Amino acid sequence: MCATRIFPLIAAGVILGACTQETVEAKPTCDAELHQSLIGKNIGEVTLPPKLVKRVMQDGDPATMDFNPERLNIIVDDKGWIEKAYCG
Repeated sequence: MCATRIFPLIAAGVILGACTQETVEAKPTCDAELHQSLIGKNIGEVTLPPKLVKRVMQDGDPATMDFNPERLNIIVDDKGWIEKAYCG
């Protein structure tokens, strides 16, 4: 009897938990305008297209200086909050 009361609560938690995940439109290349919507979100809450070339780093991290217009660069703070997103 108790299980019948707990199951709806568990299901509601799973459904609400799934709603917090942010999915970015599936484009295989970087779109500077689209990716500006990432700023202010936590990197752990964002799902990016698997084929999108991307790198996540903090300000001051070593990075190659090559320019790739299809790559999305995401700058996060030490807690994973996105501060900047740009192509290159």
